[in-house]
Amino acid sequence: MILTDKQRQVWLLSVKDPKRWNISVGAVRSGKTHMDYYRIPYRIMRADDRGIIVIAGCTEGTVERNLLAPMRKMYSERLVGRIKNGGRVRLFGKECFVIGAARSDAADKLQGSSISYCYGDEITTWSEDVFRMIMSRLDRDTSYFDGSCNPASPFHWFKKFLDRQEENGDIRVSTFTIDDNTFLPEKFVESLKREYAGSVYYDRFILGKWKCAEGSVYTAFTEDMEKFIIDDMDPDEILMADIGVDFGGNGSATAFNLTGYTAGYKKVITLDEYYRKGIFSPEELEKDFVKFVRCAKEKYHRLFDIYCDSAEQVLIRGLENAARRAGLAVEIHNAKKGDINQRIRFYCSMMSRGQYFILRKCSHTIQAFGEAVWEKNSADRRLDDGSVNIDSLDAQEYSTESRMKAIIEAANL
Repeated sequence: MILTDKQRQVWLLSVKDPKRWNISVGAVRSGKTHMDYYRIPYRIMRADDRGIIVIAGCTEGTVERNLLAPMRKMYSERLVGRIKNGGRVRLFGKECFVIGAARSDAADKLQGSSISYCYGDEITTWSEDVFRMIMSRLDRDTSYFDGSCNPASPFHWFKKFLDRQEENGDIRVSTFTIDDNTFLPEKFVESLKREYAGSVYYDRFILGKWKCAEGSVYTAFTEDMEKFIIDDMDPDEILMADIGVDFGGNGSATAFNLTGYTAGYKKVITLDEYYRKGIFSPEELEKDFVKFVRCAKEKYHRLFDIYCDSAEQVLIRGLENAARRAGLAVEIHNAKKGDINQRIRFYCSMMSRGQYFILRKCSHTIQAFGEAVWEKNSADRRLDDGSVNIDSLDAQEYSTESRMKAIIEAANL
């Protein structure tokens, strides 16, 4: 096994002095999961046959991507099988069960089962109900739970669990920092530190600390807004553009945000916005929408996709019909509406990298980024009590959400 000093230390403790709960917490790319490519087969081959073996992650897809695929390359497909219907997978000669733990109803799959071994990936992304079910099923003296996660808020339910278990002496928590992974290229580490500098994510994803999200959400933006605000953009530089739509109601606003991308996703630019507060008729909405899209297409010709808040299907159908009648040649989709904090991290990263910009005329979106704050004493919730403009942020995030993965991959090339 080729391991860092930190990985070797945790591995030896897992073998010589295993606790019931063995948790690795820490920075991204710190090596905490790579060590588990050795610990998982060790545990599986020694697991009590009277109980089942469970591999749990945010989704079955993340388990495949984070754990099974890398181990398959190391050990071959004969020892690391593929997930079949029902979440079954053959690992190191034993049948195991894979579950996606983000949804609380996944806990139903474990009812009536005794678990001899469980590995947990990305635990802070799980539903607490699923974790509680797993905990209740680790009912043998020989049952073990190994797991890893990035730290979140100190108010997170998993942090509270870790604190209680430490009082009982039934747990070992190993903390990893980015510098513990001595195999990473120095330039990559420096780039990652710059990416998260000035945000709560530096403490969590670089230093491995459970850090409360306080104050401004987009610190880089609030510290130097003029760095991100531009007066104009050459339309010929925009190779692609998308629109995000957030529907308003009582106390909230309807917002459209137009976002453009330069070659290779080097720049992500908010090019235009629409913001109207209060309730108005669907006919007025459709008229304003057609006008906004038409103006955008006249200036930025490669605009084809529009992503709308999926909670308002009737309004979306109205926009589809209006766009068709107006001959706008656009595709209207449901926004993905993924995890809000992933969307926040994306924009914090783009700002830290100097890749996000916004036209000065987009005053509502500028204000929204500037006044966004964390909810006090919460587990990572952006304040959304009507006192700040969340609507423009939602529309902005919807406009880029389908491209976020490609943009991040391009930035890391």
